[in-house]
Amino acid sequence: MVKETNPRVWERAKTTEAPHAKDHGYRTIAEIMTALNPFTGEFYRETLVVSRWTREMFCLMEGRHVHPSTLYPGGVGTVPTVQLFTDYITRLMHYVEFMKKVVPLHDDLFDFFYEALPGYEQVGFRRTLLGCWGAFQDPNVCDYDYRTMTKWGRAMYVTPGVIVDGKLVTTDLVNINLNIRILLGSSYYGGWENQETFVKQDPLGNPVDQNHPWNQTTLPKPQKRDFDGKYTWVMSPRWFHAGEAGDKKHLALDTGGGPIARLWATALAGLVDIGYVKATGHSVKMYLPRTALKPEVEFEWQIPKWSNAIERDRARTYFQAYAACVALHCAEQALKELHAGRTSTFTPFKVPDEAIGCGFHEAVRGVLSHHLVIRKGKIANYHPYPPTPWNANPRDVYGTPGPYEDAVQNTPIFEENGPDKFKGIDIMRAVRSFDPCLPCGVHMYLGNGKVLETVHTPTFGVAQNQK
Repeated sequence: MVKETNPRVWERAKTTEAPHAKDHGYRTIAEIMTALNPFTGEFYRETLVVSRWTREMFCLMEGRHVHPSTLYPGGVGTVPTVQLFTDYITRLMHYVEFMKKVVPLHDDLFDFFYEALPGYEQVGFRRTLLGCWGAFQDPNVCDYDYRTMTKWGRAMYVTPGVIVDGKLVTTDLVNINLNIRILLGSSYYGGWENQETFVKQDPLGNPVDQNHPWNQTTLPKPQKRDFDGKYTWVMSPRWFHAGEAGDKKHLALDTGGGPIARLWATALAGLVDIGYVKATGHSVKMYLPRTALKPEVEFEWQIPKWSNAIERDRARTYFQAYAACVALHCAEQALKELHAGRTSTFTPFKVPDEAIGCGFHEAVRGVLSHHLVIRKGKIANYHPYPPTPWNANPRDVYGTPGPYEDAVQNTPIFEENGPDKFKGIDIMRAVRSFDPCLPCGVHMYLGNGKVLETVHTPTFGVAQNQK
């Protein structure tokens, strides 16, 4: 793609030495780019093999991927054995070794883009407004009780947090929950201000806003798309923030694709220290032990200068190493439980007659929360908020754009093609940095009555590379 859209950059890449060539095996940046070509590139084909290992790891624990077949309320139906964990850890160590190659490879590539294209830091740039709901529970602390949610939330191996202009403003899941607001504005829905208020107070006695997901009522209003009015079925989740001077705003938080928010919140909080991972207050250190072919390695993710396309992608790479580190820790702890004879994998669960509840976790692309009201043993109200509405939401009632719109508007274009061959690669990179799945739906209007619809397929680029 660089060869087609930035020929001068490609020529420079052919003569630029890769600083970490000894770690990943590619001498020049052009060799890295070629190795990444879908289906024909050496590195791309290697990742297909690695992805099989990770799916096998998941299937060992939960039956199948996706939609696990052994998962149900209260736990899992998997029987823990020494053989099970041996099979899992064997694959995990292959993955750990692979990550020792992946992180320096992507660092070389991303750093080259900054050097070769001055100003590229503005592609996909937006104000640093990040949300992370936390992940990987510490079973010694977590009891899933709302009244202790602040404590067990801060004990997670990925710290929950809200980042405003680069500063960590909270790590309290109760605070995070209570300040979620669902706004409309440009969405095809009617407001629920006159509808039932399902929850007036949380279990701790805190007041709950009418625009909180617990009180949301979905009232669809289909209509013609109007970019000056209503233009999407996505609502606008916001986080209500009171600034230092009492300035109250509904902030359009983004997840940065997930990893950059996780790493940023964890780094600043400085709470995580499990041996393989340590948050320092300004960075996150990851320790990967010796593997079959490579020595032990320590990586350190540093808080970047910008929240932009490249740093979202870089964080995604580093979080792969982070997840491998947490997996090593959890596997070790699980084996200790197994050897001690504590092999129960579920707790009997009964649906209560009356209850409210919420759940917070990180999906692959970022924050995932569930908000539930139970009456007479049945669901009376339920609203999940996965990463897509946080990242892809439209302008709200205050005119605040969602993260995609905010990051794309005024993004500089570095592509060297003219209008007739324009591919919109810089816009694609900006959107893809939030969500690798979404560029297939990006439509661009180029003027003169011509609409270019670019649709990517899994085999994109194969035909060109085989010529």
